[in-house]
Amino acid sequence: MLVLGCAPKPTQSYVAPDQNPCLLIANPATPLDTVTVALLDPVSRDHFLAPVTDSELLLYRMTFDTPLRLDCRGRVLPGLAEAWDKDATGRTWTLTLKDDVRRYHPDSSMTAHDVVGAWSERKAVEGSMALESAVALDDRRISITLIAPQDSVPRVLADPSFSLVISAAQRPRGVRFKSEEGGDPRDALDRGADLAITRDPAILEYVARRPEFRAFALPWSRTYAMLQPASAEPLELTRGDADRGSLARDVVRADARAAEPPFWWTEVSTCPAGLTSRSTPVSSRVVYIQGDEVARGLAERFVALAGSGTHLRAAALKPADFAAQLRTGADRAYVVALPRQTLAPCRQSTAWPAGARIEPLIDTRAHAIVRGGAPPLTVDWDGTVRVAPR
Repeated sequence: MLVLGCAPKPTQSYVAPDQNPCLLIANPATPLDTVTVALLDPVSRDHFLAPVTDSELLLYRMTFDTPLRLDCRGRVLPGLAEAWDKDATGRTWTLTLKDDVRRYHPDSSMTAHDVVGAWSERKAVEGSMALESAVALDDRRISITLIAPQDSVPRVLADPSFSLVISAAQRPRGVRFKSEEGGDPRDALDRGADLAITRDPAILEYVARRPEFRAFALPWSRTYAMLQPASAEPLELTRGDADRGSLARDVVRADARAAEPPFWWTEVSTCPAGLTSRSTPVSSRVVYIQGDEVARGLAERFVALAGSGTHLRAAALKPADFAAQLRTGADRAYVVALPRQTLAPCRQSTAWPAGARIEPLIDTRAHAIVRGGAPPLTVDWDGTVRVAPR
């Protein structure tokens, strides 16, 4: 079960009077008319089905919707669907879309047939590795057949791959998004940002001196791991929790801890085989994504620990280049940032080289910076913040 974690000041953890642990902040006494959400990280339009950065999660969670939603405790909530029921076998589930679902989409003629068509076009059902088929029964009902029966509604339907864009009228009222990528986040706050998500301790230190802001620790949401191709000679650079704890304390500037199980990638052994990598790595690089300072610190520490005799070197690649290089498995190791939770493990691991070894290193979490007067904020299953409807 996920709960909002406490952290040293200036970070706070807040539970609303109704004791809802997924409500980050309750209704303010003097609410803001408009809420400016600062997007501090890169945002790619190509990532709406699989958000990567905190800003992408923040943006797409409030401009797209899925059939179901999951809160921070994993409880199922209505999304585009208002009801669901199963047959006697537990393999077939019927979703009933909300009566006003057509108003949810910029195309006011959207029906269940259009929803299923969108899923088919992006191969969402096949990629889930849990669903066998999805068929529109009429304008409002969708029949979902599972590969294996289950007693509860398939939670994979809350995965972003099943999301659809919603109309401006259905989004949280008064919220506007502003890209602040590449600038100093402190300047964004000074210019009037009301909500921002950060992993930078310097921003928390700055906010501690600004009484109009509050900082909240969000659930642990990202696990950094070292991925090594199956053909590479194993690098033994950590020896259990003590070494991982040292990485969290001494190597990275982030709210971090030694990675804690369970780890979802232990389930991928039952998934279809990944991409075949080269028989022998041709590079002695430890590769990470450019701009990820946590990954850089880990990669450079591993190079230092390995010593000069191994000829290892740390190398930064742009995100697209990193993804392409990871598929080849041509490097000695990769420092990868993985979500702590995923609803579709097989899809998440499809780009890894077949048989890759994964060593979890540290968990990190983000913080929500909130200006006084911000509307109610909720926390989803993966630690993403959502502005609640007023």
